[in-house]
Amino acid sequence: MRNLFDQYNQPENRLSHALAVCLHEDRRLLESFLLWAGISPPSKNSRLFVVEQTLPGDSPEPEEDAEHKGLPDIVIHDGDSWCVLIESKIQAAITEDQLKRHRSTMARRGFEQIVLIALIKAEDVPPSGVTGRTWCGLYEWLGKTLPDTEWSKRLRGYLRIAEVRLARDGYLTEGTLTMFDGFPFTSENPYTYGEGKRLLKLAMQELRKNASLKAIGMDPDAPGRGAITGRSGSSVWDFLSLRDRPEDSAFTKYPHLTLSVKADYLEVAITIPNGVTSSVKRRLIALKADGLAALNGRIVEEIKTVIPPNGSIEAYALQRHYTTQRAPAITDARLHFNLETSRPHGGRIRHQPEWTALFASLLQHKRANIQFGYYVKLPWDTQGIDSRESLSMIAGGWIGMRPLLDVLRGKDAKHFGRT
Repeated sequence: MRNLFDQYNQPENRLSHALAVCLHEDRRLLESFLLWAGISPPSKNSRLFVVEQTLPGDSPEPEEDAEHKGLPDIVIHDGDSWCVLIESKIQAAITEDQLKRHRSTMARRGFEQIVLIALIKAEDVPPSGVTGRTWCGLYEWLGKTLPDTEWSKRLRGYLRIAEVRLARDGYLTEGTLTMFDGFPFTSENPYTYGEGKRLLKLAMQELRKNASLKAIGMDPDAPGRGAITGRSGSSVWDFLSLRDRPEDSAFTKYPHLTLSVKADYLEVAITIPNGVTSSVKRRLIALKADGLAALNGRIVEEIKTVIPPNGSIEAYALQRHYTTQRAPAITDARLHFNLETSRPHGGRIRHQPEWTALFASLLQHKRANIQFGYYVKLPWDTQGIDSRESLSMIAGGWIGMRPLLDVLRGKDAKHFGRT
């Protein structure tokens, strides 16, 4: 079924229509919106009107005619001398000449108090003399102001839908319409690739600002994956680089921090690629089984305050091959085990040192294309994962695996029985 707000062809017009409908239908939302924009109505008793793609007193124009005439996206007015003009942009820039024409048109209609609002992306700058507000700021505000009202929830939900669609269609190549507020996947609201990709992008933007991750060597300025162009799949991932990686090398040459949004859980990993530098390989091989067991125990101790009861900390080895350069990987073998199996007194998980011994053996005798890694697994029913608290869980997962980073960097040899 077509969405209630999908009444126009142009993306900006669809977004403007969604906002106009919600402000028209919910007068409390309209009043709060004006306060959020820093605008005071002419009086508390004023009857305000909301029109779109037209001028006060005129009949609505067809979309193509409205575009040709350059009519304001939304006009909020009191039917007398006060009005607010809203221009919505997510791709093309708003020009001062365009806004000047809008102001002149409204003045000829008898409006004396004219306020201009530009709804733009966070990276854009509004023209001078214009009140600038961002789409992601609007999304955040909707979640805090009257969050449980019908029209506020509808508009917020539509912004999420629009962001997925516009990114998929290549229309929204930079910036966002929303902000990160958790992973809401449940059995009633199952994972979808498009929504997973949207949330991953937003989360990674937030995590690049995290001071604790910078303290363990995360490089906030290094690029992650390029454009993630897929439209389907059971998982989607991105990564953060470390500052001490070899200069001008591919990310597959050094360990990195990987975040994967999967169908059933969130995976917070340190990835050790198959093509990692020889110095890193030697440090891992030198651990042998006993050193790995000591490392695993240290990580479990570091991270146990971060992992909720339904989460886990695991290690894996993954052998793959590719039929062509562009083809997806084919998995030949995968080993993964809970790190608590390495501990003699692991509590509810029985000690089984052979898993660690097998992992060490694969490191020492690797002949195939094998990727290694450690990861924190957070199922979707984890408390707090559907809120911004999940950012702290993700960062805490990587920070808890710092002993592994120390080993990979050659900083903690004595602790694990090496010289």
